[in-house]
Amino acid sequence: MGNCPQLHHCSFGFGCWDCSSSSKRMSDTNHYRRWHENKQQQQRVPSACYGWFENLFEPSKSSESSESARQLQYPEQYPATYELNILYVEEDANIPEAKLVRPLLKNTQLQSRALQLVYDANRDGWNPTAFHSAVDGKGASVIITTDENGRVCGGYNPKGQSSLGGARPSVAAFLFYERRSKKNEEEPTRFQKLRKVGGGGLACARDDPDFGISFGPDSLVIGLQAGREMVAQSKLGSYYERGPEDLPSLFWQTGGATELIDLKVLVGCYDDDEDIPYSGGVLDMTSG
Repeated sequence: MGNCPQLHHCSFGFGCWDCSSSSKRMSDTNHYRRWHENKQQQQRVPSACYGWFENLFEPSKSSESSESARQLQYPEQYPATYELNILYVEEDANIPEAKLVRPLLKNTQLQSRALQLVYDANRDGWNPTAFHSAVDGKGASVIITTDENGRVCGGYNPKGQSSLGGARPSVAAFLFYERRSKKNEEEPTRFQKLRKVGGGGLACARDDPDFGISFGPDSLVIGLQAGREMVAQSKLGSYYERGPEDLPSLFWQTGGATELIDLKVLVGCYDDDEDIPYSGGVLDMTSG
């Protein structure tokens, strides 16, 4: 494994994000951006005045500049970016899970914030009570799972948990999964983001005190229910995209469900006098 200039070696045993050359990383990012742009164009409904109308009323450069500035100021009002976060956070050196997911957090409220591991199912218990006791009121969170085949996947929940019931919406939520080399299935490569689709509604579909994790009603569900505590299920497409590999599920190799061997949750570190965004209830007007 190569030497990483910032993230160094991954304590999980697989290649770091920055082990490849910058040109290769840029190529991967551009490839995925082109895939997504082509997909959007295919979904566009043509009309008789399409093109003529856009040429007649082209958006001004000032409006485009204002939109870019707004996106920088309020990144989580927009869908997740596919670009990697290259910021180095010193505290990550002591938390391998934080080092692992840091490149995923570009344009999120956790982009440069130190992270802490608040929930470890093997340590704290595979049940909703232990989960919510650890994560409720802590703000945005990153879920990291490892299945029985050693594959890693997870998700980013910008609104966190509160056990107040209902759903928690966010267009900036995303899932991620580990992409492996086609030449060697045993050799992990990098992570692929899967954006929220269909608006922000049901990004976190259930925030109930007697239930675990639910990204969308079906996209990544880990209920932590008695007798099925370690079971995770996934179906992609309706609430989170399938990605460039057009996956039907995060667990496509095992029929859409799998048994986990590890489940962890990271949240941001905040000072005592610092407000934690979305630490209480949020109003979801989009989930019906």
